[in-house]
Amino acid sequence: MFVDLVDMVRSRADSQGDETVFRFLLDGEADELPFSYGELDRQARALAVRLQQEGRPGDRVVILMAPGAEFVVAFVACMYSGLIAVPAFLPDVMNAERSVPRLRAIAQDAEAVCILTDELFATFREQLWSVAPDLARTPWLLAGEAIRTGDPEAWSDPELGGEAIAFIQYTSGSTALPKGVVLTHGNLLANSEVIKSKCFVDGEFSGVSWLPPYHDMGLIGGVLQPLYQGRPMVLMSPMDFLARPLRWLQAITKYSATVSPAPNFAFELCVRRIAPEQREGLDLSSWRVAFNGAEPIRPSTLERFDEAFGPYGWRGQTMLPCYGLAESTLMVSGHGPERPAVVTAFDRDALGKGEARPAAETETVERLVACGAAEPLHDIRIIDPDSAVELDDGEIGEIWLSGPSVGRGYWGRRRQTREIFEAKLDSGEGPFLRTGDLGFFHDGELYVAGRIKDLIIVRGRNLYPQDIEGLVEKVPGVRAGCVAAFAVAADDGATDALAVVAEVDEAKLGDASAAVVAIRSAVTEHYQVAPAVVTLIRPRSLAKTSSGKVQRHAAKRALEEGALDAVLAWPPESDR
Repeated sequence: MFVDLVDMVRSRADSQGDETVFRFLLDGEADELPFSYGELDRQARALAVRLQQEGRPGDRVVILMAPGAEFVVAFVACMYSGLIAVPAFLPDVMNAERSVPRLRAIAQDAEAVCILTDELFATFREQLWSVAPDLARTPWLLAGEAIRTGDPEAWSDPELGGEAIAFIQYTSGSTALPKGVVLTHGNLLANSEVIKSKCFVDGEFSGVSWLPPYHDMGLIGGVLQPLYQGRPMVLMSPMDFLARPLRWLQAITKYSATVSPAPNFAFELCVRRIAPEQREGLDLSSWRVAFNGAEPIRPSTLERFDEAFGPYGWRGQTMLPCYGLAESTLMVSGHGPERPAVVTAFDRDALGKGEARPAAETETVERLVACGAAEPLHDIRIIDPDSAVELDDGEIGEIWLSGPSVGRGYWGRRRQTREIFEAKLDSGEGPFLRTGDLGFFHDGELYVAGRIKDLIIVRGRNLYPQDIEGLVEKVPGVRAGCVAAFAVAADDGATDALAVVAEVDEAKLGDASAAVVAIRSAVTEHYQVAPAVVTLIRPRSLAKTSSGKVQRHAAKRALEEGALDAVLAWPPESDR
């Protein structure tokens, strides 16, 4: 359909130049800035001319900007210039010592020729430089000024093609050694078609997104997808959503949106933070596709959201559970649109032994949500990670992928690229992408069980941390989405034991000792394994990624170093 992303945006500007593609809600509510295809094209060409003076095609540009119109223009301008965009998460200027080192590491790893920024972060440059002086040696370019002074008529098409690198997505790896996934224009176009096949219902598409554009779900789903389809999208800042989740559903109501994606925690947040009286006036009947991905999908969240918002036009079949990862651009598989989500109860004991077997009424169960099947031109296999042998349906193994959405590899990391992106089966078939995720097929649909590196094995039993975390969240006083479960060395030093770290809301906690007892009792009852360590910590002290995912390994390190901001630790450190 399109040769590359430049061709995509230029084609839209030529045929739909006066149409509005984006509306930016500047305050998350009424104050909106409409943006047409033609205006996006004009501003992107003006900025691209300036970028071409900073570097040559293939050079990298870090985009350090708040969500909004300038970010979208900056990303498109990188495509127009032939330079490679490197969207960076936003450092916390109030906690620069902790957040800026990752920005520095990304800029160094990508060997950026410049940092493209906005007025907000330009104001804080010296504060960032005081923590990371290396950043001051990289030229900083103010996007707004370059757009105002640039001449769009001086732009020349870089003529890239599908094999050219479009951007590098830094989503994994440590702060010191970040890993950037290399994605081509062809990868993005292929995955955009996958997403389109799920959300183009009855010929309609209009979207709302609050997802941060410096992450794959927000960038590809919220920014590129409307450009690919030629349909409008309303964008708001993630901070406006987090401050008042009602704004998201009000925007869907106001603009009659048909598509709006979010991770599971967002649906849970709406249930918890939007009071019944605030729901009056909502009309969610236009909402046809709600992609739910990027983190474990909890059956209880689906049920609670149905109950809370069903009276306001929400339909259960709107929820579209999906699975994806940055190494395969974004989306790998998704449940079919306009079909109720499939939730299956599996025998918990069998799961612990690597087998997925539907549970009988008398057995203890673990409910999991299906995430659809492989998309056209893409292939999903379940593989024994040790022997590279393909497994049968119902056997739990590592999820391996192939297809046009799979990225080129990790930037500057040839060895890791060979290991992860060029894996082969024992038969020699390949190459495949090793996702590091555990999963299985049941009745033709993919179920995700957890991460290989996060798998906890206690006395030969496989425990999946996200399941334990979801259980612990139900204990009164424990903050949702703020629990980490991981393995620690047992007292014998030769085996592993289970540890749980949980943030608490001290206003709702009551007796901390009773909460510890409740956590240990719940986990023991459900999994027949008692946590050896339970530590309750203060709110907002659990390490998370910039996208809000709990960093289990960081929590484990903090526990081992005695660095947790503990409310109560059991057993006391002196007894360990």
